[in-house]
Amino acid sequence: MPEEKVVMYESPEAASIQTVTGWVDPSGRFWGDNEHMARYCGSTHRQCEKNPAHPIRKMGGWCEACYAESRAAKFSAMPTRIWAGEPITDYNGDDYFFDEESLRDHIIDNEIDLADLKLVFCTPNYPREIDPGDYFSDDLPEDGEISDEQLLAAFDLVNEMIRRSPPLSWSPSNEAVELPQPFIDMIAQERLEAME
Repeated sequence: MPEEKVVMYESPEAASIQTVTGWVDPSGRFWGDNEHMARYCGSTHRQCEKNPAHPIRKMGGWCEACYAESRAAKFSAMPTRIWAGEPITDYNGDDYFFDEESLRDHIIDNEIDLADLKLVFCTPNYPREIDPGDYFSDDLPEDGEISDEQLLAAFDLVNEMIRRSPPLSWSPSNEAVELPQPFIDMIAQERLEAME
């Protein structure tokens, strides 16, 4: 068996003074050769990496111009369908419309140009069924199952009611709305009458 080398605390072999070079942020944190992290931690604003013509932005955020361009491209690439009265929302999901009258009021009251209007169809959000094994997983023994038939029957009844439930809410889909021509004509007519 080889003998273990002994290095005493006071020995010159235990430590030596060295000169180290590296990147340091303004708070004094040493980043070694990681210039990016030192600059990231020490700066407050940054130029857009994708397009230097965009305005500078705060660190920790994203380029608003790139985000707007990306959203516009995504909307333009969506398939479209003519609206027949289904629930729809603006592209940002801020305003929801469940009938022609609410959409008409929104357009007229906010003086929205139809060319600027970006609408998408909604997808329903239904309640999810409850799995008693998942629901009581913290209370069951490992690999245990619920054996109480009345409790299982109660969950079956609740799940049947959940399956029959209407949507709890709506979310934006990836399908753009094309407004029907009669609706567009109605908006144009109302605007003409308002100008007279």
